[in-house]
Amino acid sequence: MDSTQTSPKASAKPAQEDLDKMLSELKNSMISYMKSAEPPYTMDDIDSCEKILKVYLVDINASQNKEQGMEMVKTTVVNLNALNGKTEGTLIETSEREKIAEIIILASSRKGYNTIDEDITEEWREW
Repeated sequence: MDSTQTSPKASAKPAQEDLDKMLSELKNSMISYMKSAEPPYTMDDIDSCEKILKVYLVDINASQNKEQGMEMVKTTVVNLNALNGKTEGTLIETSEREKIAEIIILASSRKGYNTIDEDITEEWREW
């Protein structure tokens, strides 16, 4: 292998760091909005959203096949639906919806379960 090529193992870590960065940006955006607009959600709700997505990222990475992966997508989206319902639909607004869907879709596409243009959250998503 020459110096311009990277092994699959070498590229896996930056891919995870990319997803972690996206998740961090989502959280920071939610916190910023919470401070400026005083919506009916709390820091606990933001932390719950982050936890749901972190669990998803670990689980999808460990999944063995597309069927298992899609079940994880469904569980994640249903959990986010419940959390968003608890906050009167204010936690996940347009920009958050786009960021969350991007995280879910990107992580699953990296496993080869879908294309990056395929919205695998739509079937269950209420946000």
